[in-house]
Amino acid sequence: MSNFQVKEHNPWNPFLPTKRDIQRTEELSKKNHVVAGLLTFLLLPVGMIYLNRGVNSLKILGYVFIFAFLVGIVSDTEETAEGAANVVGLAGSIALIAESANCVIQARNRSRN
Repeated sequence: MSNFQVKEHNPWNPFLPTKRDIQRTEELSKKNHVVAGLLTFLLLPVGMIYLNRGVNSLKILGYVFIFAFLVGIVSDTEETAEGAANVVGLAGSIALIAESANCVIQARNRSRN
């Protein structure tokens, strides 16, 4: 069983709730995690507006840009760089969707405790 109470704050981990998320637990727990994930999938800013949060999403976007840049530097040809950057972008999109849905699920678990 996982412990959803965060004991240490790690500013580099985008999957941990922020202090603002913890303060807004009741508001976030009333949101629908499927809608949050779907809106993030369709258009990221709409998902950020729906949840009224964006710090963790921006952290993930920063990591995606850094990894895509590094892949572009170390790749031999433009075709391999483009393919690898697409994989990094897909992984980033999946991480954004999962983080948005997970935010609501964690808020529900915190409100039950």
